[in-house]
Amino acid sequence: MHKKSMSLELAARSALNLSGRGGLYGTIDADYIDKVGNAFTVLVASLSPYYKDGSAETVQKISSFLEKYYHLGDKELEKEEYFVGVEESAKELRSLLKEIRNY
Repeated sequence: MHKKSMSLELAARSALNLSGRGGLYGTIDADYIDKVGNAFTVLVASLSPYYKDGSAETVQKISSFLEKYYHLGDKELEKEEYFVGVEESAKELRSLLKEIRNY
């Protein structure tokens, strides 16, 4: 489980250009992501700068991504489902970042 959280931490750190763990007062950290319901916050934080300065197309792509992973903010989500989502969102976040950074 922690390995999946770590993959999201690394993607988020890349998005925000953070060199160390625990960015944004400990939010960009696998230990934070390990708690069911916290991954959505990490996704929002990671994409906020791109959303703020993005084109209409970029904003739409980010909105669609966040809609897809909104359930990762549910603290009542089953652990197995949560960590599957964490792993998928980390992969998709990396892909989305490549796409939106080229605009």
